[in-house]
Amino acid sequence: MFRLPRPLKVGDTIGIIAPASAAKRISLQKGIQYLKSQGFKVKTAINLSRGKFYLAGSDESRIESLETFFLDPEVDGIICARGGYGIMRIIDKIGYDKLSEIPPKVFVGYSDITALQMALLNKLGWITYSGPMVASDMGKEFDSFSENWLWKVVMAHPYPIELKNPPDRQLTAFREGVAEGKLIGGCFSLITPLLGTSYLPTLKDAILVIEDIDEKTYHLDKLFQIARLHGVFDQIAGLIVGDFVNCFPKNSSKCFTVEDYLKDFVGGYQFPVITNFAYGHIKQRFTLPFGIRAKIETSPAKVTLLGN
Repeated sequence: MFRLPRPLKVGDTIGIIAPASAAKRISLQKGIQYLKSQGFKVKTAINLSRGKFYLAGSDESRIESLETFFLDPEVDGIICARGGYGIMRIIDKIGYDKLSEIPPKVFVGYSDITALQMALLNKLGWITYSGPMVASDMGKEFDSFSENWLWKVVMAHPYPIELKNPPDRQLTAFREGVAEGKLIGGCFSLITPLLGTSYLPTLKDAILVIEDIDEKTYHLDKLFQIARLHGVFDQIAGLIVGDFVNCFPKNSSKCFTVEDYLKDFVGGYQFPVITNFAYGHIKQRFTLPFGIRAKIETSPAKVTLLGN
């Protein structure tokens, strides 16, 4: 059984860690000030803006910060400074046995953090949140849509709740049907390397939500084929497609679009598909609790978080 963390409340202490890459100091400080302006206390890891190559410190130091902040009774929730790269280097070295002795905490991040979120879900049953990060989002022009959805789900258990796209972005029913299941997914290029390992929850009867950024189209195609060979699309109950930023060239004469690709790829399956979902490496994005039960409908297109 997956477990929801206690919601955050004003006055709580939010810990900030960088388990992958280091953040830029200016945007990090702006993000910290934003959290304080919202009424939270802030506790920071020592390696947030100090990198070792493309990493926020050594593997050992990043693991130590992660475990320390989760185990610290003064820290009520954790928001990552940024993504980048580095989780795959440490995912098998984290002390899950130690973490299993504490209740889950609100944990927020996306991009490279996807791999850690999947591991925490499968190893510990912790529901975590794919949402804005301190330097990447809060330290820049933080869009009100993203801001509102973040606090709506991490400061309450507002289920059931419909995920309504921004007014100028229409949710699309790509293939008809209705499906319910545990919401699992994130950055697709971080999901596929976990297939066949103990760090990915079962996708049987799941609602899979995917997005990505800066993947060449042929590489993205390879990721889909890897997932197909692992039987992913034979198992899931439904598919939600977010943004694939800078993945499909704008010149359609040189490459297919995401819609073209899906039409060709999912033709042999029966699950419903929702596209143009406000999720991914974009300014206006939902915060999604991975592991929560969700429902998709296509007449009209609708995504609902049902609860645990």
